[in-house]
Amino acid sequence: MADNAVKLSEQSLVLFMDYGQFYIYGDDDGFGRETDLLELAMASRPAYSDGTIVIVLSPHQNNFDMHATVEVWSSRPTSDRQKWQQVSESFLKVGPQGSISFDSPPGGEFIVCDVPEGSYLVEIAGRGFVNYGWPGSTEPGDVWRVRMWPSGGDEVRPSLQWDMPGYGVPVDEPIPEPIPRAQRDIESTWITIDGENGEPSRFVQISDLRAEAAERERQEWGGDPMPQLERFQSGKDIARMDRPLAEAVVRMNVPTLRRLAFWAAVQAYEYAGLADRDWVRPALNAMHVGQQLPEPFGNRTTAFEHLHEEEFGAGTDNVQLEVKVEIVDRSPQPESNPFDHGNIHVPSYALNAIFDALESDPLTAAVNALGTAAVTFGKDIRMLFARARVEFDLED
Repeated sequence: MADNAVKLSEQSLVLFMDYGQFYIYGDDDGFGRETDLLELAMASRPAYSDGTIVIVLSPHQNNFDMHATVEVWSSRPTSDRQKWQQVSESFLKVGPQGSISFDSPPGGEFIVCDVPEGSYLVEIAGRGFVNYGWPGSTEPGDVWRVRMWPSGGDEVRPSLQWDMPGYGVPVDEPIPEPIPRAQRDIESTWITIDGENGEPSRFVQISDLRAEAAERERQEWGGDPMPQLERFQSGKDIARMDRPLAEAVVRMNVPTLRRLAFWAAVQAYEYAGLADRDWVRPALNAMHVGQQLPEPFGNRTTAFEHLHEEEFGAGTDNVQLEVKVEIVDRSPQPESNPFDHGNIHVPSYALNAIFDALESDPLTAAVNALGTAAVTFGKDIRMLFARARVEFDLED
């Protein structure tokens, strides 16, 4: 069938990719579900889809000039996997709007490509990788291709991950054992749960499953779920790491939320060694007094370009990368730090904080800026949260 496949359209795009991930939305139903699906993507690298959105994990921490093409085919095209370093396939339903959208956290601009309504099988392929994690620059040069065709009776083919010399491939991160949905027969009060990894099946009451799911949700939140923070990528992590701080944030009035956002941005910049740079200090001053940010802070792209040039020069040929391989225990740890992303380029993460702090919605500004500062502090997250409790008089 592949020999008869016809390419119906091809579109090019450039994506601002950060935090090692980008999203492909096929329908509006995918909005707001990114955080939960990201956990599943981390457990089934390099991508995951629920049918309305595809979460794609990139080996690179970032690429602020990531070139990609989107191709629509009449049927499955001829395979050329040998030309790519990472390949994954997912199902995606395109809604009546007749388009798909691309995005990458922490809130880059959506890029829309025209794709007719329908159910598709999507192949996402990437190449040009230099390292897992920080790639040595903000424009490492990796390129991607997205091919789509009507799903029909096609099956998803196994994924291909980049086998980095001297490192290998990243290990899937464990997630809590999924709680199966109850049978749709509302009269049934007992169901059978198939065992996994050699464990026997178990016969349980639906009420017990609901109780298990509720308890797991409480563990993830460090208490009862907080609806005010559910829409934020870092909301659940902040609550689990410092529940009193999260509870204080949702009670703050508008002026205090804005002060928290500005404070978090300054903390991130100071920790990353950015605050006292000649081109950064005027931007922080402008943020505090409500003035428009001066250049190069006109937008994220120009700010990152300036940082990139200052950190690495006009080119990256002389950038030396140190690849450190460690064997670690990847089993879930109750005191694990979700903000410690390991070997990252800290100034690149921190730079986003000033843009987060200026979001129009005060709660969004506060939570996103605090989340960016938390990733900037990484292993020192307790220091940041302790400072916040003192700054905002949250001590017992």
